[in-house]
Amino acid sequence: MIIKPTIRNNIFTNAHPLGCKQNVLNQITEAKSKEDFTGPKNVLIIGGSSGYGLSSRIALAFNANANTINVSFESAPKGKRSGTAGWWNNEFFREFAKETNNLHTDFVGDAFGAEMKQNIVNHIKETVGQVDLVIYSLAAGARKNEETGEVVRSHIKTIGDPEQGKTVDLASMTVNDLTVHPANEQEVQDTVYVMGGSDWNDWIQTLDQNNLLSDNCKTISYTYIGGPTTQSIYRGGSMGKAKEDLEHNAKQMNTLLQTKYNGEALISSSKAVATKASVFIPQMAIYVSCLYDTMTKHNVHETIFSHKYRLFSEMVYGTKRILDENNIIRLDHLEMEDTIQNETIELMHNISEKEFFKLDGTQLFIEEIFQLNGFNHPFINYDEDVDLDKL
Repeated sequence: MIIKPTIRNNIFTNAHPLGCKQNVLNQITEAKSKEDFTGPKNVLIIGGSSGYGLSSRIALAFNANANTINVSFESAPKGKRSGTAGWWNNEFFREFAKETNNLHTDFVGDAFGAEMKQNIVNHIKETVGQVDLVIYSLAAGARKNEETGEVVRSHIKTIGDPEQGKTVDLASMTVNDLTVHPANEQEVQDTVYVMGGSDWNDWIQTLDQNNLLSDNCKTISYTYIGGPTTQSIYRGGSMGKAKEDLEHNAKQMNTLLQTKYNGEALISSSKAVATKASVFIPQMAIYVSCLYDTMTKHNVHETIFSHKYRLFSEMVYGTKRILDENNIIRLDHLEMEDTIQNETIELMHNISEKEFFKLDGTQLFIEEIFQLNGFNHPFINYDEDVDLDKL
C-alpha cells in the first residue's frame, strides 16, 4: 500500500506507520539525551497514544524507569485503511520500550466506559498491584452516557457572541476565514460532560475503591489557558466551562488524595502546540505559528517531549514547581512572558498571508501537524509500498 496524506475538511483520514514509528523514535532519542530522574514506578495514562500523553509516557518510561499502562481509543489497520496514528504509536512504543525491561501495556477502547475501568482494575491487580501516578490526557469529542445509551458530543463554541478569525487550510495551504458560533445551554452542558473533570474523577474513585493507589500517589490532567488571542474560546467559551469543571473536580480529588494517601491532584497548563484541533479554532493556527517563530528567535521554544520531560523532572517530582493563584502548574510560563506575547501578537497583526507561509514558525507548525499523522518526515520514501501486515 502506498500511503499519501488524505485531508478532508482539515482532518487527516489516514496515517503513515513508518512516519509514526519515526515520531516515537525521535522522542525516545531525545529522552536518551536527557538525564534520568526519580519519579513514579507504576503509571496509568488515560490518553497516552499521541500528543502530550505519548510524550509523558516516553519521559516516564525512559527517564524515570516506570512501568506504563495506556488506555486509548484507536483503530487498527483494516483492508485499505491504514489505521490511526495512535494505533501505530502504541505499537512502536511497545517495540522500542522492550529495552527498558519494564511492563508496558496498551488497552484500546472506550476510556469513559465502566467495562474499560474494570479491565484496568483487573490488570493492575494482576500485575503491578498499585499505581503511583495517573495521567488524564484524554482528547475525545464524544462520550457515551451509559445510563441512557446516548452519545454526547462536545462543541468548541463561544458563549454569547460569535468569534471570527483565520485558520490554515492544510490541503490548499491558504489562510481562510473561520467563524465559531455561540453554543446553546445544552451544548455547553454536553461539552462539560465530555471534556470536564467528571470522568477523571470517576477513574480516581474507581482506583481508590479497589485499593489500587499507592501512598504518595499523584494524578495530573493537562489544560491550556492561553492569552487574549484565544480567550473567547479557551476560557470564555464552552471549553472554558469544561475547564472550570476540570478544576472543580481536581480540588475534590486533591482532598481525597491528601487525606488518604498523602498524595495530590494536579492540573498543568501546557504551552500551545500543534494539535488536530488547532485548525478549528479561530486564530489558533496563526497564533501557534507566530508563537513558534517568536519563541524560536528567543531560544525558548521546546519540543513536545522536552516540555513534558520538564514537567515531570522539575515540577511534578522536582523542586521547581511554578503555580498560579489557582494552584495550576504553569508549565506555559515561557509562552506567557510579556515579551513573547507582545511580539507574537504584533507579528500576527502585521504579517501578510504570503509572508506568513514563509515564517520558520509556520513551517514548523505545518510540519508538526503532518508529522502527527506520520507524514513529511525526511528520509522516509512516501512513494514506497508499505506492507502493513509485516510491520
